[in-house]
Amino acid sequence: MKGRTLVRGWVKGGLRQAVALVGELTTHQDGPRILCYHGVVEQPPDEWSVTPQQLSAQMEIVCGEGNPVSIGQVVAWLLDGGDLPERAIAVTFDDGYQDVLERAAPILDQRRLPGAAFVITGLVDGNARDESYQPTRPLLSWPEIQLLARRGWAIGSHTLSHPILSQQSLAASQKELTASRARLAEVLGQDVSVLAYPYGTRRTVSQRDRDLARAAGYRVALLDSIGAVSRGCDRFALPRCKVLGSDSLRVFRASLSGRLDLWRRIEDR
Repeated sequence: MKGRTLVRGWVKGGLRQAVALVGELTTHQDGPRILCYHGVVEQPPDEWSVTPQQLSAQMEIVCGEGNPVSIGQVVAWLLDGGDLPERAIAVTFDDGYQDVLERAAPILDQRRLPGAAFVITGLVDGNARDESYQPTRPLLSWPEIQLLARRGWAIGSHTLSHPILSQQSLAASQKELTASRARLAEVLGQDVSVLAYPYGTRRTVSQRDRDLARAAGYRVALLDSIGAVSRGCDRFALPRCKVLGSDSLRVFRASLSGRLDLWRRIEDR
């Protein structure tokens, strides 16, 4: 299975490279972009994580060719009429691995970059994970999550157990969204208004789940579907640009500029 996963990663990486080249001939949408990472380790176990060296080089590009903003600034721009600079870029991390604190935070802090971490609250409490999800390394503890928050990171919900929401019953999906938000508010002592859906595709997140996110009290919810955020888009299906370990710096730049937006059509298929 590991070999098959690696082959899929190589094929996907090659396709993203090709799409980035084709995208250089296309126009792109203006608006802030949200980057989606899943972890930072010296030897990534899968395509979802990057190395510290990759993250450092990518953050240099974010600072040099874009304008870093927090996820809170993006939400304020979207819903409250706030201002954002051109080429605004927010950086987020899903799942809440310990390496977000140990590896990612120092790299972002060095450049005074705001970060956001979306954590799986039930797993932090030691409860069972959904059978679809297998963590590849240790997750953050509550004291570590609180430390990230004190260092200025935004903390959001990534549900209780990381399920495929569209495959859950109405009651189960509702619990995943409401209970995780309530647990974060209890631990952090502040309202939690941003949700990152597990898996985050248009197939794994149904319209019902978007409606449940609204009813649960979130202000916005994030997919993993590449593109720019616009004031006309569904605030419970905001796009994010996934960053894979197989991405070259050309692909990374294409993702920031919009030249990789064609990739969404491929993923949706």
